[in-house]
Amino acid sequence: MILRTPDHPSLHVLTQNIRYASVDTRPGEADHWGDRAPVLADLLSRADPDVLGTQEVLAQQIPVLDAALGATHARLGIGREGGGRGEHNLLYLRRDRFEILDWDQIWISEQPRLEGSTGWDAHCPRVLVWARVRDRVAEAELILAVTHIDHAGQAAREEGSRLIARTLLEAADGAPIVLVGDFNATGGDSIPWRVLTEAGLADAHDAADRIEGEDVGTFPDYGPAVAGGERIDWILTRGLAVEAYAAHAHRVDGRAPSDHVAVGAILRPAAS
Repeated sequence: MILRTPDHPSLHVLTQNIRYASVDTRPGEADHWGDRAPVLADLLSRADPDVLGTQEVLAQQIPVLDAALGATHARLGIGREGGGRGEHNLLYLRRDRFEILDWDQIWISEQPRLEGSTGWDAHCPRVLVWARVRDRVAEAELILAVTHIDHAGQAAREEGSRLIARTLLEAADGAPIVLVGDFNATGGDSIPWRVLTEAGLADAHDAADRIEGEDVGTFPDYGPAVAGGERIDWILTRGLAVEAYAAHAHRVDGRAPSDHVAVGAILRPAAS
């Protein structure tokens, strides 16, 4: 089951760690990008989200995303090592729905304006991409953002989460916020989750009116998705109600698009 874009003014948001294209794989292996790319394209075409946040995207993988959504969505974000280098966190925003008023990319470090900077005890550079948009349907402004938190450094995970919260709250200036990503931490029981929820962001999984399909963990690593498993990919919101949440363990002919499942949510203005 895949969440689909709902009737307006509800908003369909999707996040997917697509898993970088490794040069050390061969056709037929679960991790081989050439085999995974068509499955990812199928997922995106079926879901057709208003907002897509991606992680681990290398430059050579962008054409697959653009082919699926480029005709209808604007793409924001550059490589975490600067320019087209390294992994990207990309935002795809539906053009006919959103007017992009401002956008930025910062590095999750003590020097957030320094391209390629690595913060605290992080294993590698990490970034936050955010956009302030005017939603033409809801006739309101909001902040849409994507990130990928470090998997190793404990200080980087805590301080980085604080930096993300400060950045988005300042950019929002009271407007609603949607933050998606791979947080490399357990939803409901981790320092990044506590930092971000204590800053006023709600976990869409917990806030949802309903959960569609099986409530599975988000990192099956190409194996079967496990009901009640650990959620490291989240959608966090402020100032929006959550109609539905779903984790999409999408497969085509037994193949998965990534080692992560996609996570989707249907959001609506809190007052509606």
